[in-house]
Amino acid sequence: MSTDAADEPMSAAKKLLIALAIATVLPWVFLFLVISMAANLLPGGDDDSKQKVPPEVSCVKVAGIPKPTCEAYLSAEIKIKTVRPKCTNLRWTLLAGIGKIESNHGQYAGAKVIDKYGKEYGNVVPPVIGIPLNGREGTALIYDTDDGKYDNDTVYDRAVGPTQFIPQTWESVAQDGDEDGDTDPQNVFDSALTTAAYLCGTGEADFSDKKVEHDAILRYNHSEKYVSDVLAAKAEYDALGDVSGPIDASEKAQKVIAAARKHKGVDYSWGGGDAHGPSYGICCSPGGHDGRKTFGFDCSGLTEYAYAQVSLMIGSTAQAQHDSGKVRVTSSPGSLAGAKPGDLLFFSDNPGSGKGLHHVSIYLGKNMQIEAPRTGDVVKESPVRSNELDSIGHLE
Repeated sequence: MSTDAADEPMSAAKKLLIALAIATVLPWVFLFLVISMAANLLPGGDDDSKQKVPPEVSCVKVAGIPKPTCEAYLSAEIKIKTVRPKCTNLRWTLLAGIGKIESNHGQYAGAKVIDKYGKEYGNVVPPVIGIPLNGREGTALIYDTDDGKYDNDTVYDRAVGPTQFIPQTWESVAQDGDEDGDTDPQNVFDSALTTAAYLCGTGEADFSDKKVEHDAILRYNHSEKYVSDVLAAKAEYDALGDVSGPIDASEKAQKVIAAARKHKGVDYSWGGGDAHGPSYGICCSPGGHDGRKTFGFDCSGLTEYAYAQVSLMIGSTAQAQHDSGKVRVTSSPGSLAGAKPGDLLFFSDNPGSGKGLHHVSIYLGKNMQIEAPRTGDVVKESPVRSNELDSIGHLE
């Protein structure tokens, strides 16, 4: 009894100390948890928040091709012009033809292409890995060259990724298509741009030449049947026309851009084009170009036509369009800040003045534009040349 009586005051004291400690610490624990949760919701607060930005192009739904894979093909068509400047007219449809034959666009044997924006966007899961190249069943004999880094095989090599590269070939030509600092054969953006680079080679190659196209495919896989299969698949995608679309564009902007893209490849013609479409131009440009001999668009003819498709009559010269009052113009010398897909971009020798405008284009997003650039060229998509950017004409 005396022992129990002596212990009771100690127990009460401990309880008091514990209560005080809880009362002191608990608010700080709660505050820490709140800050941690908030940090994970802020950019840079957690690894998962370091998400890949959407690619510079998107696709309307193409049957059988996952959205990221289609975007990868379109992106590669644009980027290959920088990666291989001597390579021309390589279209996304050829890359899609190869992708279909090699892995059903990254969907071989039930694989999926991750389509949620984030650090794994465009990755193929599980990885697409071919059979051992052991010289049997019609395969080549290729002993391991990558220590199993890409194909998990330390005896023989295996083809890897949605466009099925041999590891040693991948190492020699790999491109970072999604610009994440890594070259991964199991990522559709890296795979598509690397395929384009391999097809182009390092010299001049014009893929509008059927022999160049044929020989490039044959170099990719030494089989005439393979060439025929790829070209048949390419023809299916060629028949679809333009499947691209801008990122986060309004319905009105989508219509403007679609109207301009419909005329990609049309010749530049000084004074050519109006609200109704391409036309013969006028005589003559400062350089002596006679537009009367060429059916097509000049820069403002293209923008006039595209904007007319959403019932905006903006005029027939870059200066007139700038001054028309039909678009909200903001001075933006050298900067694309605030530009959205579908907006007009005005260019001047004196950026910021709003005067002496000599060029106009339509912004596509991600530093890309569609334009009718100059004599001898055609309507095309190209990077924005910001050094002469004068102002932005906002569609909405």
